[in-house]
Amino acid sequence: MVHSLEKCIEDIKNSKSIAIMCHTVPDADALASMVALKKLIKQNFTDENSTKQIDLFVDADEISEINGAIIQGAELNTRHEENYDLAISVDCSSLSRLGKYAELFKSTKNNINIDHHATNEKFADNNLVFVTSSTCEALYRIAKIYNMEISDEVCKLVYSGIITDTNNLTQGTITVNTHKIITEMVQRKISLDALNEHFFKNNTKSKAYLLKQALDSLTFYAGDRIAFMKLTKQDISECDATVEDTYGIVNHGTEIKGVDIAILAIKQEDNSYQVSLRSKGDVTVSEIAVAMGGGGHDQVAAFHYEGLLADMKEKLFPLCREELEKHPVIEKEALFDNSDVSGENEQEK
Repeated sequence: MVHSLEKCIEDIKNSKSIAIMCHTVPDADALASMVALKKLIKQNFTDENSTKQIDLFVDADEISEINGAIIQGAELNTRHEENYDLAISVDCSSLSRLGKYAELFKSTKNNINIDHHATNEKFADNNLVFVTSSTCEALYRIAKIYNMEISDEVCKLVYSGIITDTNNLTQGTITVNTHKIITEMVQRKISLDALNEHFFKNNTKSKAYLLKQALDSLTFYAGDRIAFMKLTKQDISECDATVEDTYGIVNHGTEIKGVDIAILAIKQEDNSYQVSLRSKGDVTVSEIAVAMGGGGHDQVAAFHYEGLLADMKEKLFPLCREELEKHPVIEKEALFDNSDVSGENEQEK
């Protein structure tokens, strides 16, 4: 097992067939990083003397219309090679999350894991796990390090991954570098406003009805510092919604004053639960998710639970309370200081 960016580039250069794949039930960052990587390879490592077969794979029954725009026109899940020289996983924290393509990933001569999840299990021959807002940002930084040609289309994909994985720059690992990248895109006149509208002002009526269902279930715990919501597969079906329509609903919990941890539990057809966690401030949920068998980032995490909802709460809530105890509620400082203005007014009187 290695952690070498240089070897990653050498493997890409030397491979004639490459399989790129992302996690099951893919979000925008997963899809965008997969397509962006293919474009970067084609633009920088192929010519008439060095062609490559690059195939994209994702284990997903359905992809929402909003995220589907990312892969529009791209060929998915068509295997053109019996044996690939190289497999690259993007935005995937564990081998199992590749779903039915995990076997393909491990069967290749070389494989690379490019990700930004702090809980990544480093399951590849070469593991590149970055502290970035998104996997798309990680790919952009790699491209800049190696002075690659970066097209406007790749910039659009990178920006899509950044803004969706940070909930429009409101959570997650946002650094000075993140803002520098966005500044570069503004300077290149990339249509950022159109992308923002597509991802954040383009919800369907089905998602609105689904949000209403979730908010109807909203309950508070731990002195109102925990907001809990639940949905079922039947709710999703009755609202004529999709699994992707559930994305972002949990964020509404953290938008409530005083709430530090938001939880959305979605009951699956096999009576298990897919649970999403969000937090804000210094409160983190990644280790809570790990303790429950999942993973994620400090403020964005998830896990799958086999069992009754009551049993899940009995295990989950003490972990949440333990984390909240590390961060007692304190009176927040005023955001603005207008004491000098007050002084001027007093003098005027």
